[in-house]
Amino acid sequence: MDKLRLRFEIKSFLGVLASWRWMGLFLLVSRVWGQEASVVRIGYQPSSSVLLVGKAKGIYEEEFAKVGAKVLWVPFLSGPVMIEAAAGDRVDLMGVGNMPAIVARAGGIDVKVIAKAAFNPATNAVLVRPNSPIRSLGDLKGKKIAAQVGSSVHYFLYQLLTPLGLSMGDVELVNLAGPDQGPALMGGDVDAIVLWMPYRTQLEKAGKARVLADSAHVPGGLSLYAVRNAFGTRYSTLVEAFLRATRKTNDFMRRHPKEALELLAQASQFPKEVLAESLKGFDWSMELTDRDIREMKDIKDFLRTNGVIRKDFQIEDLFDKSFLEKARIP
Repeated sequence: MDKLRLRFEIKSFLGVLASWRWMGLFLLVSRVWGQEASVVRIGYQPSSSVLLVGKAKGIYEEEFAKVGAKVLWVPFLSGPVMIEAAAGDRVDLMGVGNMPAIVARAGGIDVKVIAKAAFNPATNAVLVRPNSPIRSLGDLKGKKIAAQVGSSVHYFLYQLLTPLGLSMGDVELVNLAGPDQGPALMGGDVDAIVLWMPYRTQLEKAGKARVLADSAHVPGGLSLYAVRNAFGTRYSTLVEAFLRATRKTNDFMRRHPKEALELLAQASQFPKEVLAESLKGFDWSMELTDRDIREMKDIKDFLRTNGVIRKDFQIEDLFDKSFLEKARIP
């Protein structure tokens, strides 16, 4: 009888444990599918200077911890690849150039631009070999030029050619990712490349390329932060946390440029002398202005005219300024 009672009591105890376990699992699932996501996936690339410094300093982790979330950093080589990841629900927030965001929206990928990212306006450049006979932009006519189609440098090349009475049809455009352009230029596979910092600075510093023109005084060269709209709609608090962390990183980089450069060099694996050029003349404003939106419309029209995108949309639909307002970032 005692054995039966003992067996019954043990069975009852295990039943209670099982109930607690299932209740705990229910609460965990409820929390995950409730108001806040437990992990935020941030996409970045070698040119994402602010994100790299904020990552190294733990600024984003600290800010997200305040709202009960953790950060998963997801590296990419370029913006177009990052947009593909957003389409596959593999990244939530990201730092991208102007054109990938437009291409995404036109392609049915529901992303929203939420802020402007700090960047060097001279980041893009047309490069040729040091001994190249090409001495002016007009000399590019009929030449083979490498650029990543759908990225900011694609439109930048168009902006340089148009005032000369040249079109994209007057050059032979080769679609190459940023890291692949240097070897193609040095190997003689192309006559010129259109590349961004820090990749292009690395080639210059090594004496492997010469700048024909850069984007210092060319409008529309925006760097942006974007969010998957489904994520932003559901987890607005986390988007605001991202923006606050970004502002804190901007402030740190402005006040401590030498330390920021050290951290950036360690995080990106590029030499300090290369990255120092990237940090010059940064525009730190996060505000999205009416001028920014007009320039983005010009880029959209270019992409549509040249067949890069087929579906048109209202450019205003790409932007959501409400997160900046909620985060109280001017």
